[in-house]
Amino acid sequence: MRKQVVVLFLILTSAIYLSGCIDDIIPVDEVAETTNTSEYALDPFIANDSCECGINTTTFYLSPDSPVKAVYILENVDRLEVVPLEDITNPGSDVLSNIVIEAKPEANNGNPAATVRQLSTSGAMDSINYTLSEESESGQTKQVISFNQSLTGFVAYTMEVPMGQDFMYVPSHLSTVRVVLPEGYTTGNQFIGKVEPEPDSRYVDGQDREVLVWNNLRQNTSSSLSSLAKGFLPSEDEEEEEIEFKTLYLKFYSEDAPRNLLIGTSILGAGVLLVIGNYLRNRKKLNETIRMAEEDWKKDKKR
Repeated sequence: MRKQVVVLFLILTSAIYLSGCIDDIIPVDEVAETTNTSEYALDPFIANDSCECGINTTTFYLSPDSPVKAVYILENVDRLEVVPLEDITNPGSDVLSNIVIEAKPEANNGNPAATVRQLSTSGAMDSINYTLSEESESGQTKQVISFNQSLTGFVAYTMEVPMGQDFMYVPSHLSTVRVVLPEGYTTGNQFIGKVEPEPDSRYVDGQDREVLVWNNLRQNTSSSLSSLAKGFLPSEDEEEEEIEFKTLYLKFYSEDAPRNLLIGTSILGAGVLLVIGNYLRNRKKLNETIRMAEEDWKKDKKR
């Protein structure tokens, strides 16, 4: 009887122990992240052939009350670096989410522009693995999306922006950059919301949204002195130049904002003029009263 009890105890103990180990290895509550491709507009916008960035295009779809949607067109790349804006009010939150990749490996691309156009309509994509990591360089934190092979096609993600209707983009690669403003919004007024640097072009798309385009945000750091020095150096001694970029900043606002500002300024100006006019009128009356009082005092003194 004692032997049976001991055996039963060992069986129960082993079952509890093994069940605990299995729970540690395979968490039953863990759910794989799902993506929603329909949230993004895969627009096959191809820059001019003269652009040194090729077909690489970066498009940001801004919204006054929701995260930014970013869509990249990339040609034969194996990683994408993103310099996000940190939200100090919500530390620890995911900066990038809903990452969607619709692309083809480099070996399958005869014409990159044609591949992009095909992907924008068919949505067909190969099985693509990627990793999302964080890197720091010179005090700057980057989110890096790495692929297991060189790809051509679309990469999209959702990015939290903590600055409301202010938007800033720090480029990390050569690319034509587009910013699509919400319908009914604009930018560029020096008093309400300026743009730096000025866009190369603007247009209104089919959804009545204003679109700003920068063909090249590359920083021109070359000087005549450095160019002259390079001319005396052998080609093997020249170091590869690190590309620097201009930071894009803009503040967008309602199209009615300038008119409302003008009305408010006019009302405020009218109020200021009324106050000044009332002050001058009262001052004149006071001076007249003082003058009359002085004349009466002089008459009394002569008597």
